[in-house]
Amino acid sequence: MTQSSTLFRVLGLSLLVALASLAVSSCINPPDYPDTPSIEFKTITKERFRTDGGLIDSVKVTVSFKDGDGDLGLSNQDTNPPYDYGNGQNRYYNNYFIQPQIQQTDGTFKNYDVGTGGYDSRYPVLNTSGRSEPLKGDLTLNLVFSAGLPFRAGTVVRFQVNIVDRALNESNVITTEPITF
Repeated sequence: MTQSSTLFRVLGLSLLVALASLAVSSCINPPDYPDTPSIEFKTITKERFRTDGGLIDSVKVTVSFKDGDGDLGLSNQDTNPPYDYGNGQNRYYNNYFIQPQIQQTDGTFKNYDVGTGGYDSRYPVLNTSGRSEPLKGDLTLNLVFSAGLPFRAGTVVRFQVNIVDRALNESNVITTEPITF
């Protein structure tokens, strides 16, 4: 074997080790997100379907989320304080909060009163590893309305959304793009 081929072999092996080190180090350093979840608006879609019960409008709201300790979501067994139903009065029975807003004739938007709990919902536990670790992803909530109820045809609606983690840290509030029913 010549001295130059040995040199190329050593350089090639060194390059391979350096690339492997970079790959491993990038896997070791998790992203640094705050423990309070943050969300960004991603999409809103509306589809109309015909069912045996009549026409329904399906509205899907998707937000992107980041959370530093990954304590997002509630299971069906999470019914004790602070996640108990509490006669419908406990905000934290849910973890996905959504407030419809209706466009007024002057172009401004006003909250639509849907009563206690309204369209608030629960999303499931997202981190199933049992470890505290950063999470990033998307959440989609599907809202189903009977056509014409509660929003009449031609009504322009947008939604304000925020989420909460298991430690009751509330995310920022985002506003969707408006849709027309």
